[in-house]
Amino acid sequence: MSSRASELESSKASGDALEADLIQQIDALEYVGDRTATWHDARTTTLLEPSEWLPFYSIVVVEPDTPVEIKGCQVETSNGSRSTRGRFYVKRAAHERLLEAAGMYLFVVYVPRPGLPQVARALVPASIVDELLRAKWYDVAGSRSESEVAKLTWSDVIDPGTVDLAGGERL
Repeated sequence: MSSRASELESSKASGDALEADLIQQIDALEYVGDRTATWHDARTTTLLEPSEWLPFYSIVVVEPDTPVEIKGCQVETSNGSRSTRGRFYVKRAAHERLLEAAGMYLFVVYVPRPGLPQVARALVPASIVDELLRAKWYDVAGSRSESEVAKLTWSDVIDPGTVDLAGGERL
């Protein structure tokens, strides 16, 4: 297996684990399988309010039946000979559907080690994310399920000063 295929499988497994963990931790979320919708992972079942653990950006509450797309990224990732902040990977078609449905993104930043410790979370309306993605879309070639994608550095969404690494270290 190529290292790229292994990396993609690892990213998918990490994403699935984060989704399951977040849906279990947030009582107001319910899992939405790919047979129901491929453009979001969960939906709210009751009113969802912000907390210190789950800050909201640009909103004060989330109504029931709101679609939520969960996106995770590593706190740092390799960039050649150095590290850089991780990025959320967004598919254009899925983003457009979430935007039309007035959905939300639940962004989570994690450390790539056993248990995938979460160091930051943010709930952001798709309309705000749309503004952040405006100049970031690019075409992808090959036999992929999407034709346009964008990458969003986690620090474009979350204040690095609020990211708590193990031992209270701040970025």
